[in-house]
Amino acid sequence: CMVWIVTWLAVTLLGLDLGLGVGVGFSLLTIVLRTQFPSSTLLGQVPDCEIYRDCKDNQVKEISGVKIFRLNMPLCYTNCDSFKTALHKRTGLDPVAVLARRRKEERNRRRMEKSSHLAADSESSGCFTTERSRRREKSGGDGGVANPGMAV
Repeated sequence: CMVWIVTWLAVTLLGLDLGLGVGVGFSLLTIVLRTQFPSSTLLGQVPDCEIYRDCKDNQVKEISGVKIFRLNMPLCYTNCDSFKTALHKRTGLDPVAVLARRRKEERNRRRMEKSSHLAADSESSGCFTTERSRRREKSGGDGGVANPGMAV
């Protein structure tokens, strides 16, 4: 509607040639602005039904643990940054922080597994050394093993 009004005013005030040029230019400008700044909403469920509406409506309730994000325009390369920004802003999730937290948890889990394996290995090797030292004590010294580097 706005394009028609601007074109009509431009044709009336500037003449046919310039007015149509202004109309085409204004039309292109509105297309660029609409793709650069798309509208987006979070959806919630209307109680007792399978209809989803904008969460700003008082009758709608968000589903716990689920965020339904709606972009009111086709996603293309020209508005992908706006999409990411709106998604982070509306859902409250920062994927960089989530990824960093997951990596930290994974590192901690690996450390715990590694330390539990090391503890299990040291316990088993500790049992072996105590058994070995018992044999030495019973045999009265080196356990019957000669040191090849020593002269007898």
